Amino acid sequence: MKLLKSKGQHVLVSRKFIGKIVRYAELSFDDVVLEVGCGTGNLTKFLLKSVEKVYGIEIDERMVKILQKKFEHEIKSGRFVLIHGDALRVDFPEFDKFVASIPYNISSPLTFKLLKHDFKLAVITYQKEFAERLIANPGSKKYGRLSVVARAYCRAEILDTIPPTAFKPKPKVESAIVRIVPEPEIKVRNLGVFEDLVRFAFSRRRKMFGKIVEEWCEVKGVSVDVPEEVRKKRPEEIPPEVYAEIADSVA
Repeated sequence: MKLLKSKGQHVLVSRKFIGKIVRYAELSFDDVVLEVGCGTGNLTKFLLKSVEKVYGIEIDERMVKILQKKFEHEIKSGRFVLIHGDALRVDFPEFDKFVASIPYNISSPLTFKLLKHDFKLAVITYQKEFAERLIANPGSKKYGRLSVVARAYCRAEILDTIPPTAFKPKPKVESAIVRIVPEPEIKVRNLGVFEDLVRFAFSRRRKMFGKIVEEWCEVKGVSVDVPEEVRKKRPEEIPPEVYAEIADSVA
């Protein structure tokens, strides 16, 4: 079979790294797993050996036909439910664990969607650069909106890196396996306000934080106090806790 490249997706073919992903997910047979970007079903096959039920979302019609043929028996038995659609648009089914090598071009919106869903654990293959932004600390060049908002929803860590040779076709970048546990690192009461403030701040990252918050308050019609020690810093120097404190001070 000629290997096809799905939309924005490089298919993981290395049994070594597929096995690692499955082990990192710490699966038990009664887990229900959601996989986005099933591709040709290499990871799907391993998942079906490990759990009772797998939901798969795949947007590429060519891949869907391959999956339907490859897992005909599992689809008929109901152990594999294949959803042909856009993972950013379809409603997620109820699941316990999210295990996937996702299309890298939807990493950010898919991650934000996942973080707002109920789940026990996620093990995801990302482009390494995205994974580093997800876990970046204040002051790092890779610290940004993603780094801050993620901490209000989860704990994330890079478990392993994957070379381009583990995929077909080979990407031009390294990849990383990331574990996400839905336990917030910071407490935020006003999540909507918090996310809005973070988005606003990083859209003006050349300005000083005090000025940014003043502009944000003017737009929102609110008034908040900004700690003096962070007023002259840039958004990428501000810890997530400060964003949270300011957001939660809004009545």
